[in-house]
Amino acid sequence: MTLSDGSFPFFTFNHWSPAIMRIRLYALLGLPVIFSLSGCSLSPSLPFLGAAFPDWLYCLAGGAALTGLIFSLCGNKLSERFKLNLASWLLIAATFSMIIWLFIFS
Repeated sequence: MTLSDGSFPFFTFNHWSPAIMRIRLYALLGLPVIFSLSGCSLSPSLPFLGAAFPDWLYCLAGGAALTGLIFSLCGNKLSERFKLNLASWLLIAATFSMIIWLFIFS
């Protein structure tokens, strides 16, 4: 089916409303999200006292423990020198957690 000027109606953008264009754009942008939702085939976990806990939980506990150790040893000196607040200590704990994951679980 062609129009009188020889063009195909499906490829002419004149008859698409802005709402339809927006829906098609959202559908196009949503495709990578749909394909990324596959997840892991198996959850990495370690058994501890009869229960299997995920690896990230061990890393989080280790990062919090290392951050608590650093804070108890030299927290006041670091806080005064670098003006560390709660967000800084949380980022230090997250950094330690990622380092633990990198060296132990990967």
